[in-house]
Parts: sequence; C-alpha cells; structure tokens
Amino acid sequence: MSTEQVSAERVESTRKTAARIQAVILQRLAGITQDRAAACMGVSASTVSRAVADDLERVCQIMAALGLQVAEADSIVVSRDEIRALERMACKYLQSRIEADS
Repeated sequence: MSTEQVSAERVESTRKTAARIQAVILQRLAGITQDRAAACMGVSASTVSRAVADDLERVCQIMAALGLQVAEADSIVVSRDEIRALERMACKYLQSRIEADS
C-alpha cells in the first residue's frame, strides 16, 4: 500500500480543520446531551460516549481530509463559486446604479 505525500502545511491545515469540526460537534452534543443523541440513534448513552471518546477525533480528521464540513440541519451552505457569482452580480448592479446616477 502506497502513501501519497502531502506538505507539512497541508497536514497542519487538516489538523486545524479537524479540531474545528470536533469542537462544533462537541458543542452541539453538549447542547442536546449524549442521552438525547443516543435516544435519537436508538443506542445507549454509553455507546455514544465511547464513540465520542474513541472515534470522534479520527472521524473529524477524515472529514477534514475529504474537505467536508458540519453545518446545522437548517443551514444553507453556499459554495465559493456561488458567492463569487453573487458578488459579480452585486458589483454589476451597483455599477449600473452609479452610472445611472451620474
């Protein structure tokens, strides 16, 4: 099995992103409690506790390496390309307003 080499900067960036993902998950879990999360999953609270203790950090690292993020269920996630398109449209609109006022 071969391992692809990545820069130390990329490794550090992935580690920091994983830490942010983990912090978001832990904050949310603290807000709803492990008991509630376990009930929603149909497992015991101890199962959730073990998963958090044993697996959460690694899962967050995988998510970061894959370029994934976590977001609230009612959030709307917009890509960079969509933001750029919106900015271009806003710029064109504002330019036309300025030209019309001149």
